[in-house]
Amino acid sequence: MSEIFKTIVRVPKKESAYFYFQLEANEGLCFYSTIEGDKHEGHRDIIVQAHPSLKEEVVQLLNKLGEEIELEFID
Repeated sequence: MSEIFKTIVRVPKKESAYFYFQLEANEGLCFYSTIEGDKHEGHRDIIVQAHPSLKEEVVQLLNKLGEEIELEFID
Protein backbone atom coordinates (compact mmCIF):
# COMPACT_ATOMS: atom_id res chain seq x y z
CA MET A 1 0.00 0.00 0.00
CA SER A 2 1.32 3.44 -0.95
CA GLU A 3 1.87 6.13 1.63
CA ILE A 4 -0.09 9.36 1.45
CA PHE A 5 1.85 12.27 -0.09
CA LYS A 6 2.27 14.98 2.54
CA THR A 7 3.93 18.39 2.57
CA ILE A 8 3.81 21.39 4.88
CA VAL A 9 3.49 24.83 3.35
CA ARG A 10 3.99 28.15 5.17
CA VAL A 11 1.64 30.80 3.81
CA PRO A 12 1.51 34.48 4.83
CA LYS A 13 -1.56 35.02 6.99
CA LYS A 14 -2.90 37.68 4.61
CA GLU A 15 -2.77 35.16 1.72
CA SER A 16 -4.13 32.14 3.58
CA ALA A 17 -7.80 32.63 2.56
CA TYR A 18 -6.77 32.70 -1.11
CA PHE A 19 -4.61 29.60 -0.62
CA TYR A 20 -7.50 27.71 1.02
CA PHE A 21 -9.86 28.84 -1.75
CA GLN A 22 -7.54 27.52 -4.46
CA LEU A 23 -7.21 24.14 -2.75
CA GLU A 24 -10.98 23.86 -2.41
CA ALA A 25 -11.51 24.98 -6.02
CA ASN A 26 -9.52 21.90 -7.05
CA GLU A 27 -11.95 19.63 -5.25
CA GLY A 28 -10.84 16.04 -4.83
CA LEU A 29 -7.19 16.77 -5.58
CA CYS A 30 -5.98 17.01 -1.98
CA PHE A 31 -7.01 17.76 1.56
CA TYR A 32 -5.43 20.12 4.05
CA SER A 33 -5.28 21.04 7.69
CA THR A 34 -3.92 24.13 9.40
CA ILE A 35 -1.34 23.48 12.10
CA GLU A 36 -2.30 25.31 15.26
CA GLY A 37 0.06 28.17 15.95
CA ASP A 38 0.33 31.48 17.76
CA LYS A 39 -2.42 33.85 16.61
CA HIS A 40 0.12 36.67 16.48
CA GLU A 41 2.33 34.94 13.92
CA GLY A 42 2.26 36.42 10.44
CA HIS A 43 1.86 33.06 8.73
CA ARG A 44 -0.11 29.83 8.68
CA ASP A 45 1.52 26.41 8.41
CA ILE A 46 -0.71 24.10 6.39
CA ILE A 47 -0.37 20.34 5.90
CA VAL A 48 -1.39 19.38 2.37
CA GLN A 49 -2.03 15.66 1.77
CA ALA A 50 -3.02 13.61 -1.27
CA HIS A 51 -3.08 10.12 -2.68
CA PRO A 52 0.36 9.25 -4.17
CA SER A 53 -1.13 9.03 -7.66
CA LEU A 54 -2.05 12.74 -7.41
CA LYS A 55 1.33 13.95 -6.12
CA GLU A 56 2.42 15.41 -9.46
CA GLU A 57 -0.79 17.42 -9.84
CA VAL A 58 -0.64 18.67 -6.25
CA VAL A 59 2.99 19.75 -6.61
CA GLN A 60 2.11 21.48 -9.88
CA LEU A 61 -0.76 23.35 -8.17
CA LEU A 62 1.44 24.39 -5.24
CA ASN A 63 4.21 25.57 -7.56
CA LYS A 64 1.68 27.60 -9.56
CA LEU A 65 0.36 29.15 -6.35
CA GLY A 66 3.97 29.89 -5.39
CA GLU A 67 4.20 32.09 -8.50
CA GLU A 68 1.21 34.11 -7.29
CA ILE A 69 1.81 34.32 -3.54
CA GLU A 70 4.77 33.81 -1.21
CA LEU A 71 4.96 30.16 -0.16
CA GLU A 72 7.62 28.35 1.83
CA PHE A 73 7.81 24.57 1.74
CA ILE A 74 8.64 23.45 5.29
CA ASP A 75 8.54 19.69 4.70
